[in-house]
Amino acid sequence: MVEGAVAQGMTTTRCLAGTGIQPPDLADENAQIWAHQEFAVIRNLLAELGDLPGLGAGIGAYSTIGRTGVIGFMMLAGPTVRAALERAIPYLALSPTHLRFALEESGSGDGADGLVYAVAADDEIPPDVRAFVVERDLAGLAAAFRGAQIDLQLVGIETTLGPASAALLAEAWRLEQAAVVPRCATNRLVIPRERLDERLPQADENTARLFEQQCREVLDARLARVGVAGQVRSRLRHERGDWPSMADVAADLHVDERTLRRRLTAEGTSFRRLVDEVRHGRALELLAQGAAVSEVARELGYSETATFTRSFTRWEGVSPSRLRERGL
Repeated sequence: MVEGAVAQGMTTTRCLAGTGIQPPDLADENAQIWAHQEFAVIRNLLAELGDLPGLGAGIGAYSTIGRTGVIGFMMLAGPTVRAALERAIPYLALSPTHLRFALEESGSGDGADGLVYAVAADDEIPPDVRAFVVERDLAGLAAAFRGAQIDLQLVGIETTLGPASAALLAEAWRLEQAAVVPRCATNRLVIPRERLDERLPQADENTARLFEQQCREVLDARLARVGVAGQVRSRLRHERGDWPSMADVAADLHVDERTLRRRLTAEGTSFRRLVDEVRHGRALELLAQGAAVSEVARELGYSETATFTRSFTRWEGVSPSRLRERGL
């Protein structure tokens, strides 16, 4: 994203302003950049370059399979398109995308249409950056697959994006514009079923299994390094309004709720405590920026301002309005 923004006249410093990311971090393979930091970079880009169709697709054009790391090499080894996709989905936390992918079959038998849908849900992406991320990631997927000689042979795309962005996706995937339907309920790539079972150019089952093991080890190492609590905090910090449930977060981390609860307990915390912690910190930030108490309550997912006020009073010992009077 920084490369693309700099090519359009921004500086690296302006791209990273207020994110906590330092320029050397971009070249450090061991640096950990959280989702909420990435979203902050996107907000900087949108503020300076304009929240217009084409910005995300332009950034997506920089995508390559190599930049996805080990998960990309696992996909290259396949050995089939179906195997590559099914192997990658459990490890999307290691990939650059914020879309949640799943494969849906349209059925089988004489009445089937012979299609498979790669669903790319975007409902967990903050609304203010959602269009950019969807455009970037779907266009970026086209660029990365083309560079890796992986041809999904798409016959169509359904997208939540508007007509202008849909036209850009058609161009990225080399489809007729009529084949990309805008303003749909979710994003779906429409793939012929027979294509899923074709072998990839770099197919090798043993190599694919080796990379799959490495994906599992990298994901486990990341969780061990930053802790499960750190992963949960990152997931919570980028929310705007609709906060995820414990079940949602457990699914993101590829564990069940019982395992997530046990790991958080082992780290001396709980899901409820982390939600409180993140809401508390975000409330102080918003109040310091001059946001109204009702606006803060709404952004933090409270159905009533009074409920937020009670929580804030529990955190700080005074109500949010009283704290502001004291010169927050």
